[in-house]
Amino acid sequence: KMALAPSRQVFQTNIKYALNEVTPRGRVVCIDAGTTPAGEVTAAAPAAGANVKPVGILLDDVEDLNYDRHGEYRQRNVVDVGSVVGIATEADLETDQLSGTAPVAGNLAYLGAGGTLTPDVGTHIVGWFQSGVNANGFAAVHIDL
Repeated sequence: KMALAPSRQVFQTNIKYALNEVTPRGRVVCIDAGTTPAGEVTAAAPAAGANVKPVGILLDDVEDLNYDRHGEYRQRNVVDVGSVVGIATEADLETDQLSGTAPVAGNLAYLGAGGTLTPDVGTHIVGWFQSGVNANGFAAVHIDL
């Protein structure tokens, strides 16, 4: 799965949090107060958690890499588990990390299960959908956190 399409415009990013779990790019990462360690984010926060604060969209694939088997990937946005990651806090993106009902252009985008985006009404608004799902399973979304 690609997770983020190449067509994107990132206006704001941050690179101050680490992610200590295998996660594909395109997911919403969050801080879950009292659960997430200091300096880290998670894509596994509950979508409706009262202490959950969405931070942005993950721009890197996070994998459990074994550098004994291969060198560092230089042509992919991939980092090892526990590394600092790039997070888009304001951006126009196309992602296939969707859950719930199919989005329609103009729908609000909420935090869904496992860091996905959903048009189904939830606790945390993360942006709004700019399109429905295309033939490849991607929807355009504006993120503003």
